[in-house]
Parts: sequence; structure tokens; C-alpha cells
Amino acid sequence: MKRLTPEHAQKIRNTLNVLGVLASAWLIVSLSLEAFSDDPFLTHTVYFDTQFWVCVYFTADFFVFLLLADNKWRFFSRYFFVLLLSIPYLTIINDAHLHLSVEQIYFIRLIPLLRGAAALVLIVSVIVRRNTTALFLSYLILLFSIIYFLTLIFFVVERGSNLEIKTYYDSLWWAAMTVTTLGSTIQPLTVAGKITTTILAMVGLTIFPIFTAYITTVINRISQREIGIKAEAKHGHKT
Repeated sequence: MKRLTPEHAQKIRNTLNVLGVLASAWLIVSLSLEAFSDDPFLTHTVYFDTQFWVCVYFTADFFVFLLLADNKWRFFSRYFFVLLLSIPYLTIINDAHLHLSVEQIYFIRLIPLLRGAAALVLIVSVIVRRNTTALFLSYLILLFSIIYFLTLIFFVVERGSNLEIKTYYDSLWWAAMTVTTLGSTIQPLTVAGKITTTILAMVGLTIFPIFTAYITTVINRISQREIGIKAEAKHGHKT
């Protein structure tokens, strides 16, 4: 059997990453529609069927990457967590007739989306060659993904028990005030709501300083470039 060249192997990896992102987008759309339409949990809804087949793809995707890896044991041990993120836990819980709370189920159904986020970060690192820019874009994607998922969780677990959460826009306002550490007037009442509030505040404290560092780096880079241009122009005049 003819061995794949490194160029062909890389093209396959890039294609699989793109398909992984598209699969995750499908998950996000179906999850959002389900959250906004009040569909019951652990029934054969659109998201229930979608997450199963997407997880099947993610699992197959992992083993294809494993076959393409030069050092297969190193790849398996390094990215084993990706395989754990690809397991259709929702289907397993339903088939095993396990009884979990609504909050626990909602957290579990977000697990496959983490696998798609990993693929999106890999694509960004490939497209953007500059390490600083790639890192910044990766953190930006991660930030908006976390905010969106946490707002969905907060909206689902708080509505019905929290009179301040009437629409999803109330959840967005809560997220904006919490992630910027300004403090929101909307106080969580459920345990899951309190957990998501804590997580979101920690995310804001952790990621926003990275933005400041990136902007400082860009400004320094521009200043150094202008100094270099002026030095070259001055040297040109002398000659």
C-alpha cells in the first residue's frame, strides 16, 4: 500500500478539522433551537439525534488522526482527552436509564461542543501563521464560545424560577456584566446558575488581561517598525 506523503496527510487533517467545525456548528444550532423552544430533555429531539451522529463522526475522526500520526502512542496519550470528548454520553445515559437532574444533563450535552472548539482552534493556528495573532484569535474564539454556552445554561436553568430572566436577552445582559466583572443586577437563584456565574467571572478575570497583553504587543511591534523605517530613511539621506 502506498504511503501518504506528509503534504497529503496534512490536507486530510485540515479537511477533518473543517468538518469537525461544521459538525459543531450543527450541534450549536440544534442545541440553541431546543433551548429556546422548551423541548424536554432526554427525549428524541433534534439535538439528541444530532449529538449521537456527530459524536460518531468525532470518534472516527480521532482514529483517522491516530492512523496518520507518525508516533501513534504519543498521539494517543497526548490527545486521549479528545476521544473522551467524542463519546455520546447523552445517548449512553438515555439507554442506561440513568436519572440525572436537568442541570446535569445540560452540562453533559455541551461536552461534544468542546471537541469542535478544539478543531476550530487548530484551524486558526494553521491559517494564522503569526503565533501571537493565532493565540489571540484562539482565546477570542474560546471566550465567545464559553460566554454563549454559559448564557444558554443560565437561561435554561434560571427561567421559570428567576423572575428577572424572561428572555434570552436578559441572560446576555447578565453575561456581559459578569464577564467584565462589573457585576450584574440579575442574581442567580439555582445552584447551576450560581456555578455558571462563578465560572464566567473567573473567565473574565483570566482572559481579559490576555487581550491587554496582545494590544500592548501589537503597539510595540508597530512602534518598532516605525522606528526601523525612520532609521532606514535617515540612513538613506546620509548616503
